[in-house]
Amino acid sequence: MTRSEPFVGRAGAAADLRAWLAAAAEGSGALVLVGGPAGIGKTRLVETVTDRAAVWGRCVDDPGAPPLWPWRRVLRALPEAGAEVSRALADLDGRDGADLVAARFRFVAVAADALVDAAGPDGLVVVLEDVHWADEASLRLLRHLAGEIRRSRLAVVATYRDTGSAGPLFEALPDLLGRPGTESLRLDPLTEPDVRAYLAGIGRAGVDAVDALRRSGGNPLYLKAVARSSATGGGEAELRHLVRTTVAGLDAGTRELLAIASVLGEEVDAHIVAEVAGQPVDDVVVALDRAVRARVLLPAVAGSRRFAHAVVRDGIYADLDQGVREELHARTAAALEHRAEPGVVAGHWLRAAATPDALARAADWAETAARDATRSLAFTEAARFLALALGSRRRAGTPDGLAALLVDLATAEYRAGRFARSLDHAREAAGLTSDPMLAAAAALVVRDTAAPGLLPEMAALTASALAAIGPDGDPAVRAKLLAQSASVAADCGKTSEAAKTADEALSLAELSGDQEARLDAVRARLKTRPRELPLAERLRLGALAVSLGGPGRPLVALWGHKWRIDAAFEVGTIPAVDAELSAISDLAATTRLPLVRWHELRLRASVAAYRGAFAESRELNRLASELAEAELGEDRSTVAMSFAFAQQLADVVGDPAELPEGYGELLAIAPPLPITVVSRPLCALIAGRRDEARAAYDALRPHLRDPDFVEHPPGIGPSLLPLLEAFEDLETAEWLAKRMDGEPPIGSGGAGTFCSDCSSSWAGRLAALLGQHAEAVPLFEEAIAWDTRLGARPYVVHNRVRLAAELAALGELPRAETLARQAADEARRLGMPGWVRKATELLDRVRTEADPLTGREREIVALVAGALSNRQIAHRLVLSERTVESHVRSVLAKLGLANRTEVAAWAHRRGLTTVPTGAPPRAGGSATRNPP
Repeated sequence: MTRSEPFVGRAGAAADLRAWLAAAAEGSGALVLVGGPAGIGKTRLVETVTDRAAVWGRCVDDPGAPPLWPWRRVLRALPEAGAEVSRALADLDGRDGADLVAARFRFVAVAADALVDAAGPDGLVVVLEDVHWADEASLRLLRHLAGEIRRSRLAVVATYRDTGSAGPLFEALPDLLGRPGTESLRLDPLTEPDVRAYLAGIGRAGVDAVDALRRSGGNPLYLKAVARSSATGGGEAELRHLVRTTVAGLDAGTRELLAIASVLGEEVDAHIVAEVAGQPVDDVVVALDRAVRARVLLPAVAGSRRFAHAVVRDGIYADLDQGVREELHARTAAALEHRAEPGVVAGHWLRAAATPDALARAADWAETAARDATRSLAFTEAARFLALALGSRRRAGTPDGLAALLVDLATAEYRAGRFARSLDHAREAAGLTSDPMLAAAAALVVRDTAAPGLLPEMAALTASALAAIGPDGDPAVRAKLLAQSASVAADCGKTSEAAKTADEALSLAELSGDQEARLDAVRARLKTRPRELPLAERLRLGALAVSLGGPGRPLVALWGHKWRIDAAFEVGTIPAVDAELSAISDLAATTRLPLVRWHELRLRASVAAYRGAFAESRELNRLASELAEAELGEDRSTVAMSFAFAQQLADVVGDPAELPEGYGELLAIAPPLPITVVSRPLCALIAGRRDEARAAYDALRPHLRDPDFVEHPPGIGPSLLPLLEAFEDLETAEWLAKRMDGEPPIGSGGAGTFCSDCSSSWAGRLAALLGQHAEAVPLFEEAIAWDTRLGARPYVVHNRVRLAAELAALGELPRAETLARQAADEARRLGMPGWVRKATELLDRVRTEADPLTGREREIVALVAGALSNRQIAHRLVLSERTVESHVRSVLAKLGLANRTEVAAWAHRRGLTTVPTGAPPRAGGSATRNPP
């Protein structure tokens, strides 16, 4: 519609949009998604409300469109913001060895910040049209903005066709709609009163409104055409006919130019149309202006026009014969080769006649477009262009270079987070090449993922590359392959094999002098034997990884910080843990890389739970889970980590309600890795399904003598302790105690999934289970000292309860009572319901065992302790001497004591004293205790 036509049926939508834009101008920014089918009036609504006082960017339906196309238009209209973004890209492009995944997120963050800054104090409205055609890089920036926009004066209005269900937008929509800064409008068809108002407004009141509504379906674009034509029909076919009718009124020359324009896309540049048509520009301008007057085109920026609606362009394009269409695409591609984006040129060559020459040129331009997309950090688009190039070369029958192209495609897909697809193309590349170095490059594409479904193929690909490169190949490359092989073996539970391969990788890496290979090998080794390397060496290697990583290679730096965190937990230097966590937070903030942010959230959740800040730990775990779902979904192990955290939290607080819904079903279908096998009975035990837990534990018991099982991941042995205790598996407990004997003590098992208790507690629990109470007591005392110093408040509660139980078994009831009471009080403060119950039950039992006497018997005991005779006691309490003698005999029997002397000693241990001389007797009362 043009501005002269009536604007009907949109009063409510217009009011909502005006309110959101006004709020944005006051500092409460918003992303407004305006949806509806083609022709429903989305653009007209936005134009009317903004009065065109906005910066506009349009997405185009063209496979050759460069990434970030609509944002480029927007930033071009904002010189300062555009310059800042360009500087950021130039800075990133100039870094040697820069991590391109991190760079992409850095670019998105810079672009988002620049747009927010551009809104300044006066506010800014940005309109993005047809985002159903947006590329993934554009949507990534939009999603990032949606998270930042609420605290700005920026309003982004995005229009889209909501009649589809596939494509990047529809994958991103749930996330966009869930952001706090997002508002949504859907434009419905016009009603009969709206149609009547429209017809009256254009002077067609005589047209049957009911019929017009039926024929147009209430779609303003269709209604506009129906009102101008007497043609009949329905739906898209009717509109196409109506478009033909409108275009038929133009002269043949103009129709030919519109055909060329439809091939070019929705934006129509007169100079390019003239070049393709082989006509003077002035003549073309005159013809295109005739199309503007016929409302087939609309004026745009100087020198160009655009189709009045995408459906109009689609109708003209669809009417072209195939041969004509292919010829026009070839002529357009040739005209654009020196003036358009490479992807646009590639797209036109792809849609030209499929000759070997055209396909080869399409592939060349697509590869150029992929390189440009990579420099723009648009990895999804780079993968799309490389896939186009691959398809073109295959169709052209030119196999040369396919393997290298497949490796490039796999690399782009891996950077875009498409791990499975990346691995498929890497395997295909390895199968096509006889070059050992190219085979090695293919094997090293997919890394740093523990996705169970990918591990077997990764192992096979690495083994094939090692065989191709041979024992005498480049030691650095071979070391990297061996490190990859060791890492995969560790993730598959093959601990012994992984350790041996990691040692070989490290030896080769040291020989090569290649620091990157060395760090790969060290990481593989630490995955299997985290405490085998001396602590000082691990700290040094962590510092080396941090120095070699930095913002340009954040994953390398992340490894270094994590190694140092694990070492700090091991020796109990909590200030070092906090310092490394701060460094990881800085790394996440600088790079904006989701994987780094995910690790930061996971680590902080673990440390918060370790300190008893359970509410904070739950929120951090939730954020980590949401980030994993949104950005790391192809590696389901990242999502599973949050489930595993919740299970361990349930055990630590003693509350099965902490178990996430569906966790049992997830464990049932999870691959049989050792940690999964142990988690199945443990989850059932925590949930109170004891019979199910027992059956699952019996099924895993045959694996417990397998070193690969018990040592993967490091510390899985302590994870078995609740099961050993629940089912009194003394045989396994004795075997496990021998394995742990002689190992150096550690403060905590680290913060990978959930910070564990100290090793002294593990040893104490095994000793207690084996009935070695005297040996268990000093171990639990040592554990309490560790946990107190490290601030592990929940584990202090656990070990006080355990120590109290051991002391009670040894008869040290007063101290046991004190510890149980302290544990119950602390558990209440922290919110540990299961441990409140355990401590309280133990406290009640200890008190009963400690003092089985009646009130009268306690009075007599106190007087016996004061060296009073039976006669004196009888006089004091106004009882007969025979009654006193009867009470004394009862006391000796209940306490298992032999004489009055032992009774006195027992009373002094319990703190019972005699009533002061001269105090009046208290019939039926109890002796007093010393004040605490």
